[in-house]
Amino acid sequence: MNTKTLRKAALAAAICSVTAGTYSSGAFAAGFALQESSTSGLGRAFAAENAIGDNAAILARNPAGSALFNEMAFSVGVTYVNPEIDAAGTTDYYLLTQQGPVLAASVFDTADDYASSAFVPNAYLAIPVDDCWSFGIAMNTDYGLETDFNSSWPVTHISDKTELLSVTIAPSVAFDFNNQFSIGLSANFLYGDATLKTKVPNNFVLEDAAEQLLGFPVSNAKILDADGDDWYVGWSIGGLWRSADGHTHVGVSYQSELRPEIDADVNSDLLPSFVDGRPFDNERARLTLDLPDTLEIGIYHRFDEHWGIAMGALWTDWDDFERLQAFFPDQRINDEPVDRYNPLLIKEENFQSGWRYSLGAEYYPCEEITWRVGYAYDNGAARDGLNEDGRIESAAVGLNGGLGLPVTWRTLSIPDADRQWVTFGGTYKFNDQLSVDGGLAYIWGDDEPIQEFQALPLTPDIGLGTYFNGGTTNLEAWLVGASLNYSF
Repeated sequence: MNTKTLRKAALAAAICSVTAGTYSSGAFAAGFALQESSTSGLGRAFAAENAIGDNAAILARNPAGSALFNEMAFSVGVTYVNPEIDAAGTTDYYLLTQQGPVLAASVFDTADDYASSAFVPNAYLAIPVDDCWSFGIAMNTDYGLETDFNSSWPVTHISDKTELLSVTIAPSVAFDFNNQFSIGLSANFLYGDATLKTKVPNNFVLEDAAEQLLGFPVSNAKILDADGDDWYVGWSIGGLWRSADGHTHVGVSYQSELRPEIDADVNSDLLPSFVDGRPFDNERARLTLDLPDTLEIGIYHRFDEHWGIAMGALWTDWDDFERLQAFFPDQRINDEPVDRYNPLLIKEENFQSGWRYSLGAEYYPCEEITWRVGYAYDNGAARDGLNEDGRIESAAVGLNGGLGLPVTWRTLSIPDADRQWVTFGGTYKFNDQLSVDGGLAYIWGDDEPIQEFQALPLTPDIGLGTYFNGGTTNLEAWLVGASLNYSF
């Protein structure tokens, strides 16, 4: 079989597998969202982060927060996220033929610590104008991850190296009615940058057979190398009430959904253009992401001069994230779009909406010092159970697979699970203008089963079925944060 034929046959399945790898939960929040908007919030597990307003970082969660400040307030910080996700399982390789499937090889392997560490920065500025009006600007990260599997991982064509970086810049305006109730509105400018890489595993166990069948070596062959970015604009609205004595705060805020279209350049050693049959060389592609809208409710109450409590609930509408689709606008024949690419259904994700519940306590031993502790329970976005449509795997290549293997909604690319947080932190106030925050958190989740199947055509008569049967063996993370606050 010649290289051109293989490229055409393999394209759809290969793109499906790698793009699914864009969304790992290395960030340790539901799906691929981030919570790390401030260090003071980290100390109380981000409970009532949209209500307290102990520094300008409230602008990340509630645009009405700038009304709390009588003078210009600035806050800048960073959180170091050190996740560890481990997985283990058996990878079975099947030859799919017209006569039925044949088990060709079986490999057990582990993937240790494949979620990369990262620094998550933030900066905020609140600007009061008069007794009623105030402005603010927030710069923080709402989504991000980086995962990197070992080159010999048996399923690097499904999950290899993925990176998603984002920054949100949100200018806001707030109006204060009577020093007790304020409303605010912001425009959220999201910038996202994604890098996706997938390849044939190093020392591929079926290398000799594949080379004999195809006529060229395939180990380490680059399947897909894509890099792209995009800007998108959303909005947020919020309300904030505080009691006359200032001891009770209640915040309600809503952030709209975001639908950035990542414009990517795609390169490959194997994947062909349907226009000229050559490998992709800076081929233009577009991937639309349905990022969820959120609703947050926060309540804070200070009992006396020494104690305060914070409670929060955050709802994330992950139900909107149903599937991934890619568009290749230049893939046209006779000025008609190639149906396989416009759009190309990459993967049914079928995320589920969920809640994050948090509880925090603050202790004020003196005017200069604040201590914080917190606990949170965070629902995962990936569904439990089996994807029943995943049983029709081999029909995608027109072969008599007949495997009927169980396939979970949860994947190696998104080893998402419910998580628990325990946190600790504090603030030291040097004077009425300058203070510093510190925070520490430990996050863990239960191990979950993961079963995935991919059917990849090799020739018109033979396909390769890859089945991973295993799961996560460790899901935890440490977070450390520090920030500086200054008022002018």
